[in-house]
Amino acid sequence: MFKDRKYQFVPAKLPETIEKMHLNVPYMSGKRHQLDVYLPQGPGPFPVIFDIYGGGLLFGDKSSLKLEPSLRFLADKFAVVSVDYTPNTTEHNVFPNQISELRLALIYLNNHAEQYHLNMDDVTVIGESSGAQLAVLSAASFSSNVILGDAFNDYRIPKIKRVIAMYGPYKLDQFKSEFTTLGLQPKFSETGTASAFEGIMLGNQAPKLVPDLVAQANPESYFTYHMPPLMLIAGKHDHVVPYLQSVALSEAYQAKVSPDTIETVWVDHGDHGPKDYNNADIHAKKLVFIQRTK
Repeated sequence: MFKDRKYQFVPAKLPETIEKMHLNVPYMSGKRHQLDVYLPQGPGPFPVIFDIYGGGLLFGDKSSLKLEPSLRFLADKFAVVSVDYTPNTTEHNVFPNQISELRLALIYLNNHAEQYHLNMDDVTVIGESSGAQLAVLSAASFSSNVILGDAFNDYRIPKIKRVIAMYGPYKLDQFKSEFTTLGLQPKFSETGTASAFEGIMLGNQAPKLVPDLVAQANPESYFTYHMPPLMLIAGKHDHVVPYLQSVALSEAYQAKVSPDTIETVWVDHGDHGPKDYNNADIHAKKLVFIQRTK
């Protein structure tokens, strides 16, 4: 089962394009509330890549190997931020408090933009897997002025210029039917049950039984014309999160926001995880999207 797998932190390989690092910076009090800032060469201020790792909201750490695709942006003169947040556990689900934590991390960076040489008017939030869900959910709820999770007595709303979301889960009760449509066998047999990562996220309940919580966790629920530009990347052979999750979110975005500010990349043989997406071609597509939505 996904929740029982052994997790081991593997640090990201840092490129030579890093000029300076600020590590383990607390953005609020408490455990798991730190971030790392990587700066390129030059005077700045630098546009910002705000990276959110995935792991089913159960596993993961900032500056792991999952950061490596975003670290490519240092060569393009972006600052890269990797942020920690509180994971769910099988005993205590904290979702959607992660959204409030990410909101406060962005507010912290806004307040210290000069110190870290950041252009916080040009923030690209990038997430992979469950981090993609958090990325789109953050942008959608912020732009519609909805506070998700514990507000921590701070109701300010940070600006997000655009979002790049890779192979994320969005409508959590559709996994099994979408895998059937695609003719794919899920990697984890508990998919769709209370024991799956998506069930744990919804309070240890099978998604089909809690439609209200499924809607709360779905970024589409918060789409308005204020939603920033969105790029969705997913693989057609993903055995953890069916790529039809991204297809459906794209259709919802086009209908509720705009058909002109979304871009999609479907990788024919792409499976789950950064391996099939950490390459020069995908990076170039991300960079073009960012430049197009300046």
